[in-house]
Amino acid sequence: MMDDSEIRGGFARLREADRERAPSFAQTYGRARARKSWRATLRVWPLVVGAAAAVAIATIWLTQARSFSRSAATPAIATWRAPTDVLLQTPGSELLSAMPALGTSILDEMIPLPSNRGT
Repeated sequence: MMDDSEIRGGFARLREADRERAPSFAQTYGRARARKSWRATLRVWPLVVGAAAAVAIATIWLTQARSFSRSAATPAIATWRAPTDVLLQTPGSELLSAMPALGTSILDEMIPLPSNRGT
């Protein structure tokens, strides 16, 4: 079992080792000041980037607006075709567009029958 003086001596040695490893107040204060100036720079940086992006967008928009001609870029509504109109043309759609005759089968039109003339 340890004596109280041994325990006190052990804690004293630990405190002394901590004092040797701990930075001085000047070092700690210098680091804090450096971080504070860095944070101020980080707060301003998004504003600078946003302003630069706004200037770039405005420049591009103005150059595009000057070179834009409405008559050349806008087609007449009568000539416009939907890009998906091709999907409406399905195989066999011609069968749906005609009215079937009564008394006949659609297969009669598809399968040629031999004639009764001897061939």
